[in-house]
Parts: sequence; structure tokens; C-alpha cells
Amino acid sequence: MIGKAFKPTGNKKTLILSSIGTIIGLCLLLIAVQVYTDVNYAIDHNDNDQYLVIKKQITTLNTIGLTSSSFTKEEIKDIENQDFVTELAPFKSGNGVEVMVVMSLEGGNFPPFSTLAFFESVPDQFIDVETKDWTWKEESNEVPIILPNTFLDAYNYGIAPSMGAPQASKSLISGIKFNLKIRGEKGSTVFYGRVVNFSDRVNSILVPEDFLNYLNKTYGSSKEIKPSRIIFSTPNKSNPAIESYLNQNNYETNKDQLKENIIQQVTSNLFYFLVAIGLIIVFLAALLFLLYSQIIINKSEKEIKILLLLGYNWESVTKSIILLFVKIYGAVTLISFLILYLFKVFFDQWLANKLDLNLPNSIATITFAVGLAFILLFLLINYISISKAIKNIAQPK
Repeated sequence: MIGKAFKPTGNKKTLILSSIGTIIGLCLLLIAVQVYTDVNYAIDHNDNDQYLVIKKQITTLNTIGLTSSSFTKEEIKDIENQDFVTELAPFKSGNGVEVMVVMSLEGGNFPPFSTLAFFESVPDQFIDVETKDWTWKEESNEVPIILPNTFLDAYNYGIAPSMGAPQASKSLISGIKFNLKIRGEKGSTVFYGRVVNFSDRVNSILVPEDFLNYLNKTYGSSKEIKPSRIIFSTPNKSNPAIESYLNQNNYETNKDQLKENIIQQVTSNLFYFLVAIGLIIVFLAALLFLLYSQIIINKSEKEIKILLLLGYNWESVTKSIILLFVKIYGAVTLISFLILYLFKVFFDQWLANKLDLNLPNSIATITFAVGLAFILLFLLINYISISKAIKNIAQPK
């Protein structure tokens, strides 16, 4: 009987606007919390180390010979001891060895090509491509080479068009043997080079460490050359401590490699922005719900007085009205979580396809907690407001 006295027949526009506002605001809140949780999960559970190549900044002092761009053993040790460093290796380079790369295809459209080059090496675990052919022995005259993709791009999009030469695919380059004319303090020789792969991580011409050691020992200078570049692995290259350390020590790295730090900061700021907007919308919607409850009570004041005269207490009347809002909030909550679930499905697919990141399929517990906490808070606010209004009607005047 009590329920029949209170039906949402009042200002339905207020009810619709309140419901839509709550859904929008709650969705923004839930999506912000879920995305923030997923991003942190991806960072914390990323099993693959990330890599940075660092070097010293070149200044006028380097030009006039008053300082060096090489790393000392103490500096390397200091870098290695940083908390964000998992593993570290200096680049090894040719020690007083001059390399001339000569390429010529007889009968082809490619013009003869020769250039000075430099060889470097890093431990295999720092190389980002397949290294099954990455071996060399002293009796072998063929040297496997890993080229950076930037070198091939420079030829295809710079050198080739300017010279009127055809562009080259990776498979074509891999099928060509280069003459490697080696000259050093202790003599000269010729090897054949063959490109076995292309790297995005290391912007250098890489050869096996055994071959580089052989060159330095057999043809190079007896003077030791200190490394001028270092590669290290880290669980999270967006760690702000990395950029801070590099700036403090005047070290440099490819700025693109630190863009994740900027992205993470933007994501964090976006999270707070969405939360703020969501809170504003949700609380405005809550005010509309309060207004709607007051409209229902004012329009039903006669029915409420009759119920009170029939012996119903104010608590029973209040619970009856609150039950109506429980149904409304229940529907709003279900719709909000459904939208969140659909968003998460598309968001997870995007991360898997674009960034190769796999996230849990389920909605985070903290997201459920935030959503339910807000709904319970609104019900509590409505209960206090409605019970106060019913008490005022029940009091004799």
C-alpha cells in the first residue's frame, strides 16, 4: 500500500537528467580508475626489460680537447649501481682500425658504392634481433653484420633518390656481400661482410664481439680506447629517476626513448582530470536526485499524512521512497558497469595489438569498490534528506 502512494509520476525530466548525469559521471570515474589501474599493472608486470643507449653531451670543451666524451671505469660503475639499471654493457669499438666498405653489383643498376665505416659490438643479450647466424671464427673470411634500420632508410629515402639509383629491400641487402677493407697500425686485410639482420635498438654497425677483438688484436692500435656509449636494460625506461640522473651528469639519450615518461605523466594528469570532471557531474546529478525526491514528497504530502494517520511510522514511509531510489541507482550502476566493460574490451584489444601488452580480462576490484561506494553514498544522502522531510510532515503543527 505504501509503495502505491509513491510512483515516479512527478517531473520525469528531472529523473531522466539525473539518471543520465549519474551514468556519465560514474562512467568517467570508473573508466579513469580502471585505466589507471591497468597502466600500473602493465608497468609492474612487464617482464621484458627495456633498453637505453646513453652518451656524454658534446660541448666546446670536447672540440678543443679539454674534456673527453668517453666513460671512465668509475663512471660506468656509478651507472651500473643505479637502482633503475638491470644490466649494463659499454660499446666496444675498433681500436685504431679503419674500415672501408665497398659494394659493387656487376651488370646491375646499383652504382659502385664505398664509404668509411666503423664497427662496434655489444653482448648478444642487448641485441633486439635474431642472432642465430651471429658467429665468427678466425678461419672464416665472411663477417656477419647487423645494420641499423636508419642506415637502410637513409639510403632508400635520401641517397637513392638523389643519385637516381633504385631503392633496396632488406632481402636484397642481405643477399649482397660487401668488401671490407681493413687497415690498421699493424697491417691491412680484406674480409667479406654479409648483413644478417637489421636493428631498431642500436644505431650502429654491429659485428660479433669475437671478430672485433680479433681486429683490435691483429691490426689495431696498442692504445686502449675507452667506450663512448653505454647500453643498459631497465624494467621501466619511463622512470623519472632515469631522466633526472642523465640531466645531473650531462648524459644524453634518444629523446624518443624517454617519451614514455611524458606519456605516463600525461596519463596521470588525464586521470586526475577525468576524476575531477566525473565527480562534478556525479554530484550535480546527486543534487538533481535530491530535488526529484523533494518533488515526490511535496506532491505526495497528502498521501503521506494519510499513511501516518493510518498508523504507519515515518521510518516505513521513508524506506518505501528509498526503495524507489534503490531501483533507480541499481539500473544506473548496471548500465555504467556495462559501458565500462565494453570500453575495457576495446581498450585491452588496442593495447594488445598496438603495444603487445596483455591485461587481466576482469574489472579491477578497486573499480568495483569505487562504483559501489559512490552509489551507497548517494543512497545515504537521499535517505537522510528524505527521512528529514518525512519527519517534518509527521510532526504536528
